[in-house]
Amino acid sequence: MVNDKETKLRLLKCGMKEFSDKGYMKASLRNICKEAGVTTGALYFFFKDKEDLFGSIVHDPLSELQELLESHFKVELEASYKIYNGDITIPEVPSFEGYEDDMEIAVRVVKLLFKHKKAFELLLTKAQGSAFENYPDQMVKLVEKHYLKMFAVMKGYGSADEITKEDEFIVHWMSHDQIDIFIHVLTHCKTQEQALSNMRNMMAYIIGGWLSVIRNK
Repeated sequence: MVNDKETKLRLLKCGMKEFSDKGYMKASLRNICKEAGVTTGALYFFFKDKEDLFGSIVHDPLSELQELLESHFKVELEASYKIYNGDITIPEVPSFEGYEDDMEIAVRVVKLLFKHKKAFELLLTKAQGSAFENYPDQMVKLVEKHYLKMFAVMKGYGSADEITKEDEFIVHWMSHDQIDIFIHVLTHCKTQEQALSNMRNMMAYIIGGWLSVIRNK
């Protein structure tokens, strides 16, 4: 049956291999169908085109990551208001004390990245020519939007619209840095365990830098 669930799963599996081996632009739907043992008509029953197939492969991992980050953003923004109101004090010497949630979310993100390692590697290294080729920049924008809200609260601005150009610049840079850390562990660490063993130092760098900028008058 064309609408057989197993057929779709075979197409997704073969699509993953074809995209991983050749990249989005050089990947062939004909080859994918041949490997899956189906006709091109069967592929078009499930997917509109090559980009739709690629998007279907990475959809669930991206959705999981988005939900994880948005949930953490709410918690983090609430903590920012507590800092502004004096309920939480920024330490003179940056430390993990009071920032265990940040380490916890970093661990959860790393585990998610390695759970779907092939899909995220597709996004980072094989997506050129697709709608997903600028995915890291999209993530930077997501993080930056959140960081601007946090920064405005913690520095006492009335809103993110009142932030100075200099502050916007540093927040944009820190947002890039945040995303680059996770890209680095995914592309440079062979195992999840190796990535996790390096995260504490990397998060110390991020948290320490963030708090130092906040305290800087």
